[in-house]
Amino acid sequence: MIAGPNAGYAMVEASRGCLHKCTFCSQWPYWGGRWRTKSPKRIADEMEHIYNEYDISFLWLTDDNLGLGKRTSDLCDELIKKGVSDNITLFLQARSDDIINQKKLLPKMRKAGNYWIMAGLERHDEKTIGNYHKGIKPSDSKLSMDLLKENGIFAQATLIMGDRNDSHSSIQQLRDFVNYVDPDLAIFMVLTPFPGTDLYKKADENGWLEEDNWANYDMVHAIMPTEHLTVPEVEEELYLCYRDFYGSMKRRLTGVFSKHNLIAT
Repeated sequence: MIAGPNAGYAMVEASRGCLHKCTFCSQWPYWGGRWRTKSPKRIADEMEHIYNEYDISFLWLTDDNLGLGKRTSDLCDELIKKGVSDNITLFLQARSDDIINQKKLLPKMRKAGNYWIMAGLERHDEKTIGNYHKGIKPSDSKLSMDLLKENGIFAQATLIMGDRNDSHSSIQQLRDFVNYVDPDLAIFMVLTPFPGTDLYKKADENGWLEEDNWANYDMVHAIMPTEHLTVPEVEEELYLCYRDFYGSMKRRLTGVFSKHNLIAT
């Protein structure tokens, strides 16, 4: 369990939707391209209730992008004021550019109980990031992860492989990039054309889809080949990404001797 042995966790929804329009994402089309938020006080009240009523201390903010800034700062103030910040662990998702632009907020977030942030770094190359309309820069990736670590926040990165232009060489470059960025945790995902996304429309129009079993649209099974790789080769490359990152002896030893409770666990 991510919350620890025999521990429960609860999901808290602080907002719905996202103002960004990544081509691979199904969430912003689903919510109509809008971002609707709860007030910081209401979010903090829900967290306090979950902790006091159910004795659950690991709280997962389900927002696709929490949006760091004044609203998050006010939420932290509310949690600290309520006196629950020392007893809870917050997990949330944030963009790498927000982490950098709001770096002065990170100490307060850690004080408020935020021990874990996941950031979609996605790729190592500017062109592919641009094609996804992500709006971030690969050159910011390492700084965002380093800032989290410096503030005692567990740094998780998610990466995309299996892009239409991917080859054995480009995915090796992605592996090298992730090793350089060195997050605490890396999750590699196969580019998946979810229905309703711009990516799905393009893949369908071009006849790229080789799978119509929705159960396999899970970011682990490859749904389409690339210009250079077959579907089995894409899945083999996914395995190699995980083996390369977690098979590192240096990374294993770092985990064993880390003082961060999430890494040591």
